[in-house]
Amino acid sequence: MPVRRILFVCTGNICRSPMAEYLLRHFAQRWNVPLEARSAGIYAAMGDPATPETLAVLKEWGIDASAHRSQFISWELLDWADVVLTMTVGQKEHLLSLAPELQGKVFTLPEFVGANGEVPDPYGTMRAAYRKVRDQLAELVAKLVKKLQASEEMSFHPAERE
Repeated sequence: MPVRRILFVCTGNICRSPMAEYLLRHFAQRWNVPLEARSAGIYAAMGDPATPETLAVLKEWGIDASAHRSQFISWELLDWADVVLTMTVGQKEHLLSLAPELQGKVFTLPEFVGANGEVPDPYGTMRAAYRKVRDQLAELVAKLVKKLQASEEMSFHPAERE
């Protein structure tokens, strides 16, 4: 199976998208599925660590995301990714308004795995809200890994689409 490169996008790249990135790495390693993950933010500052709450709720599951540093979405990252998964419809629409040619490459994470809704932003809330988002992301990311694992012939490279 070819390696698939997934870019997760949220607002600041300090909560949801790093959680999704590190959860994907965790599940891919656990299930021996060759996937790569990165994350970025539409309005991210460069070099900020994930929030203490993000680090704590991932650590509860044995996932160390302390190396994470936020980064702003870039053309380089968009080109690197086979698929770009946002947390909200607004984020997806924002990216597509800037680059309509990304149509068919940019989806919300729930949409891509056949789920409804969005992933809410826990920033500035209590740790319980971060746990709820972690659990939602874990469910969505597990579905993502299983979907990609089951679809070895699936390709997301724009050049390979008809």
